[in-house]
Amino acid sequence: MLLRILGKSLARRRGRIAFAVVSVVMGAAVITALFAVSMDVEDQVSAEFRKYGANLVVVPQSDTIEVGFPGVTFGSVTEQGYIEEEDVWRIMRISWRTNILGFAPFLYSVVRADSETASQDVVMAGTYFDKQVEIIDRYSPSDPEAITTGISVINPWWLSKGDWIGRSDDYKSALVGINVAEKMDLELGDTFSISYEPYGGGNETTCDVTVVGLVETGGYEDNQVLVNLQLAQDMTNKTGKVHTIQVSALCTGCPVDTFAEEIESEIDYVEARTVKQLVSAEMSMLTKFEGMMAMVTMVAMAASVLGVTTTMTTSVIERQKEIGLMKSVGANRRRISALFLSEAAVIGTIGGVIGFIVGVFLARYIGLSVFDTAVSTNIILLPMAIGISVAVAVAASIIPVRRAQAVEPAVVLRGE
Repeated sequence: MLLRILGKSLARRRGRIAFAVVSVVMGAAVITALFAVSMDVEDQVSAEFRKYGANLVVVPQSDTIEVGFPGVTFGSVTEQGYIEEEDVWRIMRISWRTNILGFAPFLYSVVRADSETASQDVVMAGTYFDKQVEIIDRYSPSDPEAITTGISVINPWWLSKGDWIGRSDDYKSALVGINVAEKMDLELGDTFSISYEPYGGGNETTCDVTVVGLVETGGYEDNQVLVNLQLAQDMTNKTGKVHTIQVSALCTGCPVDTFAEEIESEIDYVEARTVKQLVSAEMSMLTKFEGMMAMVTMVAMAASVLGVTTTMTTSVIERQKEIGLMKSVGANRRRISALFLSEAAVIGTIGGVIGFIVGVFLARYIGLSVFDTAVSTNIILLPMAIGISVAVAVAASIIPVRRAQAVEPAVVLRGE
């Protein structure tokens, strides 16, 4: 009986039901789109931040000794420490290893650079550009046996002109900071020499390298010459040693400090420090993004509630005689409530399904137009959209249902 009455009621009031459904569709579409975007774009936003450099720097622990007389301090002397290159792969042993996008070790030395027109002291940085690193002891059998990493992975924006050094055994190529290139009048394809003389004396080592790329970062790298790590180690006689390791970590599921703690526990003689500016900017951007999503979602739900409430209230007013007649033949308050709440549930279900479909296309449009990336939609959003839509429609019907329960049969049947 209830289903027959419900079907006739919906069919007779198609216009008003359509208005209520459209209200729910709007809310469901916005909710579906924003949830789809937030689930997919958080990683995209973090990945975009990772293009702007590493957010973790690993350095060796160093012993600091205070020097001076009793009551008079001259300062401190810090012993230079190194990280063993053979331990670099251990970064991929942490539990959050799948969030490590890449890393690059660095060995720094002051060298003499000589071109045809100029000569000056510069910092030579030995590093990985595009190197395959073997994972000797994998955290899980499903982990890859090796990863390809280097500054071309974690800092792709460094290269302003030319190409990266393609092979890890290329000892004849170099990338030059724009300031060094300008002062020494170097261009792509030019060859110059770099010479290293150990502090305190010793045999000088010299190597001729060719400029294959120019680096522009707005930082220290603009004043450096970048070469393969093996070349820097051979020239400075620091085989297997590095000064620092830059790590790029995707931090959407955990704080970046967790990465630092796990790296320190895996390599017990290092300190892992977060790059506060990048981490703070990333977290601030994601927080603002989530806040915007929540605000728009609440506005969409409020609009849906208003639309359904208006429709159901109008329905109750128009159907007062019908409600009075039903009560006069024995329908109690529960049955009256069940009829209107069933209508609301049907409106919510239809609106949720249509809203989900509209939301999928809306999410893809937002992803392509705003974030320049395709947004994938998880099917779990369908029951979520329907559930929220039904809940909103039913909640919006509570006040109209109470009004329907308060209808006095004798009064409305007399036409008062």
